[in-house]
Amino acid sequence: MSIKELKSFLKKENEKIKEVEEKIDWDKQKSEWLEYVNSFYSNVQLWLQPLIDEGEVNIKFEEIHLVEDYIGTYTLNKMLIKLASKEVVLIPIGTLLIGTKGRIDMEGSVGKVQFLLADKDSSGIKVTVKVSNINGTRESKAAKEEKKEVEWTWKMVRRGTNRIQFDEFNEDNFSSALMEVMGV
Repeated sequence: MSIKELKSFLKKENEKIKEVEEKIDWDKQKSEWLEYVNSFYSNVQLWLQPLIDEGEVNIKFEEIHLVEDYIGTYTLNKMLIKLASKEVVLIPIGTLLIGTKGRIDMEGSVGKVQFLLADKDSSGIKVTVKVSNINGTRESKAAKEEKKEVEWTWKMVRRGTNRIQFDEFNEDNFSSALMEVMGV
């Protein structure tokens, strides 16, 4: 392939990328992400409310700034949970991540647990392979399956020996993860 042909190919590919990028409403993506983060925090507060009422747990928020491609710099909160002499922080990582619509990390003194916005029907990370050649892209058999609208929901990441699996984001799993990162 000559430089002239390469230049022509790159120009066509960059035009395709630009068309896709123009179709995405980045403000809407950011707004949805912020709503999901707030929903996550609301669930955590609801589950911890009895302990907050008893004075056993204290929650506060601190502003952080994230920078993401296409979305730019924006402000949101991280959640700090104080339990006895321990502190756990929930930190939003971002929305423009591969295979997920967003991630929040829970960090404590002895560990970290990740929460992902994943397809409601998903039980773990699935890999799809696409093969490209000069004539176009061929999708793998898995990618040819009927494409459906994704219903995003929070899931807790559980790392097994051979694969990453998801647990439901619920009160019991959250409490277990909270104790895990505190070393309890």
